[in-house]
Amino acid sequence: MSDIHIGRRGLLRATGGAALLAAAGGTAACGDGAGTGEAQTLSETGVELPSYIPSEIAAPDLAATEDGVLAGYYSFPRDLVDAFDAPPADGAGTVSILTNMFNPVPPGMGDNAYWQAVNASVGAELDITMTPAADYLAKLSTIIAGGDLPDMLLVSASLANRSDVLANLCADLSGHISGDKIADYPHLANFPTDSWLPSVYNGGLYGVPNPRAIVGTIMFARGDLFAAQGLNLAPGSYDEFLEAATALTDPAANRWAFGNPRGLITYVGNMLGVPNVWREEGGEFTNEYETEERREAVARVAEMMAAGLFHPDAASENINLRDLFGNGTIAMGPDGYAAWDILADTYGVDVQGIPAPSYDGNGEGVHRAGTASFGLMAFKKADDDRIAQLLNVANWLAAPIGSTEYMLRKFGVEGQHFEWDGDTPVKTALGTNETTVPFEYVTDAAPILGPRAQARVDAQRAFQETAVPRIVRDPSIGLYSNTAIDNAGELAEIIKAAELDIVSGRKGIEAWDEAVDAWRAAGGDAIRAEFEAAVDTASPSPSESA
Repeated sequence: MSDIHIGRRGLLRATGGAALLAAAGGTAACGDGAGTGEAQTLSETGVELPSYIPSEIAAPDLAATEDGVLAGYYSFPRDLVDAFDAPPADGAGTVSILTNMFNPVPPGMGDNAYWQAVNASVGAELDITMTPAADYLAKLSTIIAGGDLPDMLLVSASLANRSDVLANLCADLSGHISGDKIADYPHLANFPTDSWLPSVYNGGLYGVPNPRAIVGTIMFARGDLFAAQGLNLAPGSYDEFLEAATALTDPAANRWAFGNPRGLITYVGNMLGVPNVWREEGGEFTNEYETEERREAVARVAEMMAAGLFHPDAASENINLRDLFGNGTIAMGPDGYAAWDILADTYGVDVQGIPAPSYDGNGEGVHRAGTASFGLMAFKKADDDRIAQLLNVANWLAAPIGSTEYMLRKFGVEGQHFEWDGDTPVKTALGTNETTVPFEYVTDAAPILGPRAQARVDAQRAFQETAVPRIVRDPSIGLYSNTAIDNAGELAEIIKAAELDIVSGRKGIEAWDEAVDAWRAAGGDAIRAEFEAAVDTASPSPSESA
């Protein structure tokens, strides 16, 4: 079964013309792309995405841009503003929530002053069932099979038949948050438009996202190592990038340019204009693996591996890439955008981002859009008053920086869970113990850069200003394929094995063609057919498209 979430015209409008970007390396359209101030009407499904209304609670040092560049803060605002005059979910009683967690298990609600303070501010008892991320899909599936859903539940992208689950068991929020209706929940209205796209199912909005930056993965570099060699952090072509990698590699000094061959394949692919997973043209889909550019990216990385530019254990993938980056053993490596702060804070090193140049130096490389939402927080079907209460809970959790609610959620009660050290909040031992309640995996404030030292925020901002206008979005966002979920592990393993065989020298580049054929037979062609059928079903008639 496949179902259309966003029709072809609406999809291209909402994703900023991803297919054209993939082909030409152009600039994302601002008028209809992510992050515009106008509501986006997806006419083929009748879904109107929530309007984007930027928060005005605390003016940033660097304002967000309409195309998805994040706002930047050099320090935490100290003149805090109450985002709510009264607890917004007062009268909601107990709100049951199912979500995952990555942090240590906190003390229970009855023994947790932080949790109790959040509940008091929200106006409801947030009864959270928290499950380790590795076990979450199994827990979610068991809950759904039992039919006794909590008020709010995090729906995994790996959940089979999630479209049917959402339609039959969960509330369509369109009547509450589509278009300018989102203004009733101003902190949810502060979410970038891209973050809402995965909420669209079956002609409705079936949840609240957990927003993330569209910038996704970044090729990070040790700025100090580049500076020591007098190297350019903005190479103009593949050849210049290769020259820098060669200069940085010094086995006698226990240093190599790279440690992650598969991540580098994607980065070189950005130089070559490889599509972001799929390319759609006239309703026909082509996967990135089927393009000549993706094959060439694999071949180039195999050459770099043969030239000795990778850590000796890179092909085994059995190494801690962050530790090696932090201690200077490797000079470059791809990671999620949030790793910029993690790497810099953990290892105390100069971290920089390298936008992909065009391969031949003519024009610009592209940048693959990341997933703009960590997950989808769906609501159990209920009457309008209960849905409004749940949206008020989510709206509280999304209160932005500069609000008292943000500081409470992130750091706890001042004097009890944290103290100020200048303009920096520092958690106490009690705060470290109690504030691991995973509220941030219910929903969160819109992402920002900082608060950090100005030099770092400026560097992050400069990278985004270069990369975001080159963003290539995945045109399959908004389309659903059971095969993509059911066969995900097998399909990924086919490609992973081929990539590692080729870059390690065990097989030649002809093995790539064999792997792509195997990928198509194992489900790739079926996924394509499901996407194309969905687009064809939703395509307007000639009179509608006139």
